[in-house]
Amino acid sequence: MSGGTRAVHWDLRSSHRGADLGVKLNPHSGHDFEDLGPLDIDLPGGQRFHADKMFLVVAATHDDAENIDELVCWYPGMPLEEAYGKAMELAKQFGLKSDGIVGFRRAVLDHLAKGDRSHLAGLEGGSDFPLLTPTGPLFGISLKYETVNSGQPVTLKVNIAWGDNLRLTLRDQATASATPATPAIPTAP
Repeated sequence: MSGGTRAVHWDLRSSHRGADLGVKLNPHSGHDFEDLGPLDIDLPGGQRFHADKMFLVVAATHDDAENIDELVCWYPGMPLEEAYGKAMELAKQFGLKSDGIVGFRRAVLDHLAKGDRSHLAGLEGGSDFPLLTPTGPLFGISLKYETVNSGQPVTLKVNIAWGDNLRLTLRDQATASATPATPAIPTAP
């Protein structure tokens, strides 16, 4: 859609199928949505993701094309401080660890202060990627510095994942909780 955006409100609280987004997904493929906004996605656990404008890719992988494996949401490029502020706002809203976001900003500012743009190309940082509820989905944000677009150099991306990422995380958590803790070995005085 050129010249404007399309308002969207999707409810993914109890399922995450292509039909919930009004699209038919094919195995090993995805579907692009351009110029969305405002965008609201209701997620499990009573969470809602909101963006005024973005580009979104729905990924369907393996042989199960009915269910969405991942939503990858890109905000339009923005200046560092605006991207940092939005990332911190999302981290707070979704209870994400923000050390990687703070570190990203610090690294960009350090390189800019030194006049060193050569190390900025492709520099990335972001939050952790935890479960929103005990059964998913996973939710995380990342920032990337692009030197080719010096006016709006930072891309902010949100990932919402079910599929293999979620299955592996749940399996790892089950394994960790079923593994007995190793007793501490006393040391000699």
